Amino acid sequence: MNKLKSYKGDIILVLAALVYGSGLVAQKDGMNNLGPFTFTAIRFIMGGIVLIPVAIIVRKYKSPEQKAAEMPVKQMLKGCIATGFVLTAMVVAQQYGLPYTTVGKAGFISGLYVILTPIAGVLFLKRKISPRIWVAAIISVIGFYFLSLSGGIDNINRGDVLMLVTAVAGTIYLYTIEYFAGKADTCIFTSLQFLATGAICLPFAIILETCTLHDIYLAMWPLLYAGLGICGVGYTFQMLGQKYVESERATILLSLETLFSLLSGMILLNEVLTFREYIGCGLMFAAVMLAETKSHPNKIDEEIYKL
Repeated sequence: MNKLKSYKGDIILVLAALVYGSGLVAQKDGMNNLGPFTFTAIRFIMGGIVLIPVAIIVRKYKSPEQKAAEMPVKQMLKGCIATGFVLTAMVVAQQYGLPYTTVGKAGFISGLYVILTPIAGVLFLKRKISPRIWVAAIISVIGFYFLSLSGGIDNINRGDVLMLVTAVAGTIYLYTIEYFAGKADTCIFTSLQFLATGAICLPFAIILETCTLHDIYLAMWPLLYAGLGICGVGYTFQMLGQKYVESERATILLSLETLFSLLSGMILLNEVLTFREYIGCGLMFAAVMLAETKSHPNKIDEEIYKL
């Protein structure tokens, strides 16, 4: 029975990775009609709202002891706003970069946060990491060279640079989450964080971008997928799957997001990479797998996957 539940959890987590990976197609398609701030604002407000009933249901099953151990509401709200700013920087950088690169490359490069996070812990927090992380870092640098630098530094495109910025912001985001949300109700915190991100993006969208109701209508399907699909369905799948699968295995399964982003770009957008770029993708995926294997992330470390 336990093995059956484990297989069930594996399938659900792979589905979550599929939703997350293919979501980059929706994000890129949405840029055809909406600016980065407008798309991000609407998407995360939708995502925050759709998670509210999920949070209510999850909370009903919590014991009084679990509720009592949670951080005060005021402290949680401060954390939601702080992480909302970092999340805004991360997602907006990704949105700005998507028109200039392929979905497959975007998925692999932005996924480098998996390797950057433990390295940042060594450099800034004096934490210890396994030697395999350094090996993974070297492999990822070689992979990034094949993906974006094989034609020389002058030929790197702005999309790839912005995906690298996304990975750096993702690293900062994880540590911000770890600091603020350690004792928060994960589902409630995520819902409020999404709403805060949408609220932060709104004034920028109004000031910097032009948007009509017709534009929103034209981008409705990408918005629904990125908002309700990724933030709602994907996140719910992740929560359900992690009930039956240990964190280490769950993180590896969720890392399949990068492969699904590559396949989604090829199938839905007819994107084609060069042979050297495929080598780069393979090296970077190997680096991520090496970094994740035998690691012991806490529940906060998987937050990034639902974006």
